[in-house]
Amino acid sequence: MVAGLVAGLLAAANGADVTTSVGTVLDTATSQEAETATSRDAAKKGNEKEAWQRLALKEIERKVKDGLRCSVQSFGQVQQFFVNHPCTKLDQLVYGLEDTNGNVIIGTVMWVTMPSAAEAEELRKVEDVYGSGDVTPFTSEILGVGGVKFTGQHYRARLDGPLFVISETEPLRGRPSDELLLDVATVADVLPPL
Repeated sequence: MVAGLVAGLLAAANGADVTTSVGTVLDTATSQEAETATSRDAAKKGNEKEAWQRLALKEIERKVKDGLRCSVQSFGQVQQFFVNHPCTKLDQLVYGLEDTNGNVIIGTVMWVTMPSAAEAEELRKVEDVYGSGDVTPFTSEILGVGGVKFTGQHYRARLDGPLFVISETEPLRGRPSDELLLDVATVADVLPPL
């Protein structure tokens, strides 16, 4: 939003009215937040197509892997956590989305079920520390393209009792904005478990 405000102020410096420029930037940001909230509502109901349409995206690919082993499908301190606290279930979704400009986003959602809500909370404390490891998202090879690594820069997570949900996105083609990448992760994070 700061970048938007700066853009609005630069427009004002080039002859536009400051109040109009800043107001337009704020209206755009508010509109995007509303679309993301509406998209999340659709995602919570399991209506992925509507969720992505509200963000002007279309799903171009999707793969599901279920019944995975957490200690195998992780690394770093997160993996060590699973060695000492095994999960009861791990399912993953990897998907590709395209916007109207041809930018392609790859995303993943991981549903980790722990034996208790307390253990899920402990897992989140480890997972939320950048650089501590991760539940390994399937790389883009599952969608037939290589070379994309999930960096954790576009990351969302939530707890629901013993369920811990992790959502991450990365650009695959083109230059989708960081804001859009985070919006997609925010929406995907509320998709119902598989």
